[in-house]
Amino acid sequence: MNNRLEKWKIAGWVFLFCVAFSSTNQAQQTDKIQLQFEEAVELIETHFYDSTAVSNALWENNLNRAQNKVDSISKITQLADVINALLATLNTSHSYYFSKNNPKRYQLLGVFNRLYEQDREDLFVYEGIGIDTRLVEGQFVICSIFDGFPAHQAGLQYGDRILSVDEMDFQPIESFKGKAGQTVLIKVDRRGVEKKIYVEVAKLDGRTMFQEAAEASVRIIDQGGKKVGYIHLWSYAGPQYQELLRSKILWGELSTADALVLDLRDGWGGADLNYLSLFREPIATVSSRSREGLTGSYSGVWEKPVALLVNERSTSGKELFTFGFKKLQLGPIIGTTTAGAVVSGRIFLLFNGDVLYLAVNDVEVDGERLEGKGVAPDIKVERSLLNPPAGDPQLQKAVEQAAKLIK
Repeated sequence: MNNRLEKWKIAGWVFLFCVAFSSTNQAQQTDKIQLQFEEAVELIETHFYDSTAVSNALWENNLNRAQNKVDSISKITQLADVINALLATLNTSHSYYFSKNNPKRYQLLGVFNRLYEQDREDLFVYEGIGIDTRLVEGQFVICSIFDGFPAHQAGLQYGDRILSVDEMDFQPIESFKGKAGQTVLIKVDRRGVEKKIYVEVAKLDGRTMFQEAAEASVRIIDQGGKKVGYIHLWSYAGPQYQELLRSKILWGELSTADALVLDLRDGWGGADLNYLSLFREPIATVSSRSREGLTGSYSGVWEKPVALLVNERSTSGKELFTFGFKKLQLGPIIGTTTAGAVVSGRIFLLFNGDVLYLAVNDVEVDGERLEGKGVAPDIKVERSLLNPPAGDPQLQKAVEQAAKLIK
């Protein structure tokens, strides 16, 4: 009897210890959530470009509602949704909270990598298959497939609804974490038909992945016997992308094409208006002749037809480029109206490793504010994400238009 009573006493103490330990952990988690929230709010109120928008009664009401939500959550992973809901009340682009569970956190840090130590792989490298997804009606839908990466090689398609990864619910980071070099089974709903696709997981580096994807996208498309060159600049955030484009079309694989389709859909912005000079009228043409009689000429610009391809996810600097392309009448613009995300953003790395991207400057182009408006195409071609067509009708139209301009 005494032994049995002693066992129950010990079990009781263990239970009480576990409860106390759990309570302590929960209290620490609550404190951490609150500190993170306060850090983000302080940055928003200190740096958001419109000080009046974060100091009025409406902001205070929105902030109080956000605080109530913070008080009710129990997991740190839920905080991003609360902060993003608060940022959404500012109705401004370049304002988003990227947690470590979001691939765009690593991509954005890759865009701004010069601000950080290059040996910090935890900032730039994540495991994945090379896709971008959107959460629509409770399902993750593939909206971008980066050229040359595992998802592209395995045959995943735009508009695929991800049902599961290795029989588990899909999560953009967690589904692939620790699986680099392994093959995963991805089930998707493709136009109402379930498909099983095996994909190898890779380590993706936000500093280099978009240049690699751009290089992999390069090809020449035959359009009725005419050669139309194609390149997709998933990111235009840095001179390396302009140099890649320049080298490909002036003396690389695309130099023999009769026309060009420049694809600026999706990805990241960052283009400089000066990049348009690649398509200007030549200042002069230099001709040469070798001893053997071989001739050549070089003007430093693309003098053949070019068509521009954009969509509702072409943002920021890509929109400035599109605006200038249209103003200079360099060629037809095909697709849908650009995102209307034209302000200047700044990146803040928070103490826990998450990232706050925040609009810190308003922007006008020729006195016109493109934020919330975007740039309309010359030829509108929709490409539904929820009811995706077979193939890529936007690209096909751009190729047709480019070919029509070939003399």
